[in-house]
Amino acid sequence: MEGLETGADAYVEKPFSPEYLQVQIANLLANRRKIKEYFASSPLVHIKSIAYSRADELFLEKINNIIHNNIEDTGLDVEKLAKLLNMSRPTLYRKIKSISDLTPNELINITRLKKAAELLVEGNYKIYEVADMTGFGSQTNFGRNFHKQFGMTATDYLALNHPGKKE
Repeated sequence: MEGLETGADAYVEKPFSPEYLQVQIANLLANRRKIKEYFASSPLVHIKSIAYSRADELFLEKINNIIHNNIEDTGLDVEKLAKLLNMSRPTLYRKIKSISDLTPNELINITRLKKAAELLVEGNYKIYEVADMTGFGSQTNFGRNFHKQFGMTATDYLALNHPGKKE
């Protein structure tokens, strides 16, 4: 019980068969993969949803806060993020990759896009303003990234959340 309460995904009692253990591990890995895919493809799902443990949750929250505090900075990249976290670039890469299966650049981009989706849902800004507010160099680049990440254009997303509202 204590293990499950502190974040373990499963508990296997002895004796157990190797086949049972393999199926249990395969299911846990598949579920993690689904959670990561859901996080990446769902505009309003928070980054904490992909954390394995409380320590990972705190780490992801710290990254998320740093990215949000620098979201308008088009120069925010892995090097700058690593410096703001007081980590080496390779360590940051390994840590993010192990938690999320994403590269730091992908995580920065997804965080920018999720913030953009939030701003679009608010309905107070035009798409070009949201692109600028979230650190994209151009509306075209923003639009291409938004569509690739969420499977719809920013215009369609805006229309879905605010029927009748025009770009």
